[in-house]
Amino acid sequence: MPTQNPVQNSRAHRWAYTCGMSIRRVYRKLKTFESRVAERAVTAGVPAGKLLARGSFLTAKFTMVGALLFVSFWLFLSLMTLMGLYWVIVHRRPNASKDFYGAQAFGDPYGEYELNRAPGQPDLDEY
Repeated sequence: MPTQNPVQNSRAHRWAYTCGMSIRRVYRKLKTFESRVAERAVTAGVPAGKLLARGSFLTAKFTMVGALLFVSFWLFLSLMTLMGLYWVIVHRRPNASKDFYGAQAFGDPYGEYELNRAPGQPDLDEY
């Protein structure tokens, strides 16, 4: 029989295990509640009560998953839009072709230092 790898016991693994167990516990409680509701519907004499109760819970689950997908899609779309706007802003400014340490090293983010230097002042590229 092959030997097993030692179980990781870091803080992250403990947190992941704890979160997984709490999700499992909540899911089991939800399934128990669903079964109890379905059995009460059958006991109360509702026609197709068990099917109706299980179907309504299934519809609620699908609605939750759909809502999460909808929110995650819009968050993704917003993030992509912000990244695109950032790219446009960075690449549309004047002197975007200059390297970062050109004019910016002198505290001049748009390269106006070289454009507005006094007559007779040496060019920065000469040094």
